[in-house]
Amino acid sequence: MKILVVDDEPSIRFSLAELLGEEGHDVREAPHAPAALAMLDEAPADLVLSDLTMPAMDGLQLLDEVRARHPQTLFVLVTAHGDERTAVRALKNGAYDYVPKPFDNDEVRALVRRAREVLALRAENARLREELAGEFRGLIGDSPAIREVVKVIRRAGPTDATVLITGESGTGKEVVARALHAESRRRAKPFVALNCSALPGDLVESELFGHVRGAFTGADRDREGLFEAADGGTLFLDEVGDLAAPAQAKLLRALEERQITRVGSTKPVPVDVRVVAATNRPLDRMMGVDGGFREDLLYRLRVIALHLPPLRERRPDVPAIALHFLTEMAQRHGRPVRGLGEGARRALLAYDWPGNVRELRNAIERAVVLAEGEEIEAGDLPPQLLASAAPIRPVDAALADLSFAEARERAVDAFERAYLQAALERHGTVSAAARALGLHRQSLQKKLRQLGLTRE
Repeated sequence: MKILVVDDEPSIRFSLAELLGEEGHDVREAPHAPAALAMLDEAPADLVLSDLTMPAMDGLQLLDEVRARHPQTLFVLVTAHGDERTAVRALKNGAYDYVPKPFDNDEVRALVRRAREVLALRAENARLREELAGEFRGLIGDSPAIREVVKVIRRAGPTDATVLITGESGTGKEVVARALHAESRRRAKPFVALNCSALPGDLVESELFGHVRGAFTGADRDREGLFEAADGGTLFLDEVGDLAAPAQAKLLRALEERQITRVGSTKPVPVDVRVVAATNRPLDRMMGVDGGFREDLLYRLRVIALHLPPLRERRPDVPAIALHFLTEMAQRHGRPVRGLGEGARRALLAYDWPGNVRELRNAIERAVVLAEGEEIEAGDLPPQLLASAAPIRPVDAALADLSFAEARERAVDAFERAYLQAALERHGTVSAAARALGLHRQSLQKKLRQLGLTRE
């Protein structure tokens, strides 16, 4: 547990730091409240153990600031003997507990153990809330496909095994890589990402492994590479299939020997890095092809293989992902949009999403900006979504006599009627169609009655 001890008396700080350090905690010290706040802003702590009486800002004022800036941090106030009234005030203001001076070492140890249990319970509750909401570290949905992805992340995350993530462009491979990092023991260390296709081959090696001064034209100083920058943490190599042969060879050596050599140097540098790679290319078919992918490197990267399915194979997740983006975009653009209209929901479910989650995000951002009310309607979505959801039919000449709003309402009704009719024919029953469309059975029945599509 990360603990910050705040006291203007060096002897008290030393005693508490030594006591808690012996218990295996990561303890930092601050001589006053302003220094403590600066340290917390730079690297938050799980627990703050603060004296009450200090210059510049007392413990109660520090408590208020910590609660405002770092609400997840537990706060324990160290008070003078007989100052129980102040301690009660601190508890009312959000302190976790208090310790009277002179403090007993066993009492402090017990208090910190209780605090650790509270933090563990909070973390477990947060995990359960994520699962109930169908979201896990940025991965949204409850389809069998996404549940399988989450299961692999939970099992592989705490290990140091290299992972190869495959999947189409836009499926969220970096989100999965970050989730693996967050589940690992390296979570407090850097997560460094490189798109291997974004740099020409002669620069990728320098970017990954660094270089020494004079290694090539323009190398006017020594520079560390991303392997060194990610030391202790995770290095994510996106589009790893685009690496040139020389870089592939050096990457394989780095993985096997856990050390790198900067371009232009002969001195090896040890590194402790977990590598997660991703690709949308068929690396199996690229092996043995001139200029393709090394077989030995593929096997070294694919200790754990994790395939991320395209969005069309997890359609039930589309509404939940869309609502997540809707909330994000409404806040970003200051729009009063709160939900999805039924026509928009059906259009989202009918579309195949060749651009996957990235395309869905862009479609929702467009719709949030253009929406006239508090719900996104079908007409707010990009035209290709509606075009794919229903066949294009000749426009009824009678529509020309209607206002645009009336014509759009009739067109949406016609689209919904055709769409729901097709869903009923495909799935057979109202219950099965409702499940496939992500709707409640009663809501679907009500809409069917409105459209004259009654079905027992």
